[in-house]
Amino acid sequence: MVTPHEIAEYIKNVPPLPDTLRKTLDALQHGELADAAKIAAGDPAMMHYLKQVVNSAAYGFRNELKDASQIFSALGIERAKQLLYAYMVTLIAPKKWRYFTLDSKGFTQFQTALMRRWEKIVKKESEEEKYLSGAAIMSAGLVVADAIFGDHASDVALLRESGDYDLDTILERVSHLRFDRLVTTIAEKWEIEEDVKRLVTLAFGKEDCEIDDHVCRLARMLHLLLFYELSRPLMLDAGANVFIRFNTEFADPVFDTFQEIVGIE
Repeated sequence: MVTPHEIAEYIKNVPPLPDTLRKTLDALQHGELADAAKIAAGDPAMMHYLKQVVNSAAYGFRNELKDASQIFSALGIERAKQLLYAYMVTLIAPKKWRYFTLDSKGFTQFQTALMRRWEKIVKKESEEEKYLSGAAIMSAGLVVADAIFGDHASDVALLRESGDYDLDTILERVSHLRFDRLVTTIAEKWEIEEDVKRLVTLAFGKEDCEIDDHVCRLARMLHLLLFYELSRPLMLDAGANVFIRFNTEFADPVFDTFQEIVGIE
């Protein structure tokens, strides 16, 4: 089954931010939207991703955004950062998924829906838009899971037959590690802000926290949102709903507010 050495090797192989992406994020961090757009314009792959996402129905811009200046101006600093981190996740995502029955299009749809609904939550619940990047980093968890379990699908199937185990529980039992720690390690490699890393860690629902703690409340919302998106037909069919276990007790304090903001389809 999965060994700690295998997991360490995977994390070791996760690349740091590419130079152009890091410089673009640095410019955004300093509030320089125009400079960020100029830097991003020099990366054709990044621009292709940004155009694909912002011109999708999920964003609903009236006119097509054709160049970096238009895209960054329309998004603003924190939404642009969120999309850049989401792009970084796509760079480590497999061209051919091995454990989940996903493809690049399906994963991008999941990412985009997760980010757009998270924007609604953060806008309603927080004065700090920096937390927008949390949803993009959460989606890295599925990439980690596919990489780790892709070589061990038959072993995972046997373990799941012996009990109602999610992948996070299986990982912890066989390697004494959890996805929250692995995803946080990736976030550290990508120089994510400390508060956002804490949000991502808590959003896995493994640690208790005080409801009046602002980051904790957002984490409960993100936990709920992750399961909302994983329970939709696309991700159910992909088998991604077994990624981590839903912690009802963790989510309950914010459920009514979540329903008011996101709605239940």
